[in-house]
Amino acid sequence: MISEKIRDLAERVGHAFVATCDTGGHPHLAAGKGIALFEPNRLVFESWFCPTTMKNLQDNPHVSVVIADTDTGNGYQFVGKVEKATDTAVLNGYIPELEPAGLPQVQWRLEIRVEGVMAFTADAHSDRPLG
Repeated sequence: MISEKIRDLAERVGHAFVATCDTGGHPHLAAGKGIALFEPNRLVFESWFCPTTMKNLQDNPHVSVVIADTDTGNGYQFVGKVEKATDTAVLNGYIPELEPAGLPQVQWRLEIRVEGVMAFTADAHSDRPLG
């Protein structure tokens, strides 16, 4: 499901967008860096996710992750389910001049089981899973 071509794009782009949804159906979009793709169906995303993203995932583990070329806007959409969320770092005010307001900020590693990969494009497309 996750080919070498897809992995190459993820490494080159270096960032992705993750969409979550709360129990009321309200979507939330987050961006982050630290994407790793593993065959055949694993995606690991490590970033400083906001509390809204993590609350949504607690209630609804289904996600959509997009990796797209910054020049063309074309790439891939991964749909799946977060199977594990691990906090990997915390900013707690120890160095206030370097840390953003609204502490604590938490870096999370999301381990996602990919259930489908689709082309992501502004051109005509079918949303049919690849391969």
